[in-house]
Amino acid sequence: MTTQGSAQRGVAVGVAVVIVCAIAVIGLVATLSLAISVTMNELAPDTDVSAANAVFSGLAFGAVIVALVIQHQQMHRHNGNLSTQLAHMEQANGLQRRADITNQQRLHFELLSKAMDDPDLAAVLDTYDTRLSPVKQRQYLYANALYQHVLHAYRIGAATEDDVRGHLRVICRNPIFREFWAATRSHRASVRYESQEAYLGRLVDRLIIRHEEEGRDWWAD
Repeated sequence: MTTQGSAQRGVAVGVAVVIVCAIAVIGLVATLSLAISVTMNELAPDTDVSAANAVFSGLAFGAVIVALVIQHQQMHRHNGNLSTQLAHMEQANGLQRRADITNQQRLHFELLSKAMDDPDLAAVLDTYDTRLSPVKQRQYLYANALYQHVLHAYRIGAATEDDVRGHLRVICRNPIFREFWAATRSHRASVRYESQEAYLGRLVDRLIIRHEEEGRDWWAD
């Protein structure tokens, strides 16, 4: 049973209910109008109130009520369709955003890989305050690639915050990564505070501080 089939059956049932209610309303209004006409003729025989006029007036009134009910049902279905379309659009936008982030991450990793393989290209990314040896540059580039991998998994929802914290706890045990993190502190100064990247950056800061305060076995608790 598909969702579309269920929705169509629901609409059909709704229309049938509206029709039945409409017939009932028209019949009730016509009966009441006729009864009022008969009563008026009995109470005031000289009053020109015919049964036909009363019935037609009742039918007209009932038709107005039915039209309002049908219009309400149509508006309700229209609002439901709009809500469904908006939900689908939001889902599609989310998928597209994750795809865009993944493509950006892939391009970033390719650039880092080229820099790690070619010292001439690595020199372009040398924005550190102190002079680094070619070996140290490659190590920092690889540390950056590791961190960007964790950040990407978090941004697209492939890893929960607990997963990310676990990965970072292990990475922060490495002294080369901690050196890289300290050397690139100024690089992160312009990152928007509310962003996911800034949030993970503050998490790494706390993990490194805890490592320095509690020693090498801090991560095992």
